[in-house]
Amino acid sequence: MERYVELEEMLRFRETKVRIQEELREKYKGMVTMALAMNIPGPVKTSPDFLLAFNEGTKTLEEAVTDSGIRIKEMAEVSENAGYMKFYALDSFDPAAVKCLAVRLEESHPLGRLWDIDVYDKKGVSMSREILSAPARKCLICGQDAKGCARSRTHSVDELILQVEHIIQDWKTHHGL
Repeated sequence: MERYVELEEMLRFRETKVRIQEELREKYKGMVTMALAMNIPGPVKTSPDFLLAFNEGTKTLEEAVTDSGIRIKEMAEVSENAGYMKFYALDSFDPAAVKCLAVRLEESHPLGRLWDIDVYDKKGVSMSREILSAPARKCLICGQDAKGCARSRTHSVDELILQVEHIIQDWKTHHGL
């Protein structure tokens, strides 16, 4: 059942994210860690369709990492009303290469615009797209810089949610789901 996320739930979710990242970084010193979450606007962060898109993201990401010759040393998944996240400790010391792979997936997969793949270096610092000279994330609706649209509230939450649902429905239709 879908329900609104309370502020306390979001704060606990973020605390859980930080705690798991730190645990993996401490356990696998010097190695790259990564987290996949969903970019879902609005107060509802979970639904059967959001979970389907998240599961496709984890499957696609794990295949891409493995196909690139990187071994996944450990995974941890969180599923709460505040959203879905999956964490990875990778047998890699090259966060830039892993971030390139993540950006490729976010840009090329039909659901990639809904995924938020964060890659962390050995100090736990998130690799930005800018470091790689990769293009900024684009708005789901107009294709402009997503941060600019969010800052200026160019589109309503309802418009953004409809676009998210449209992206997922298109993907489901294409895959006969």
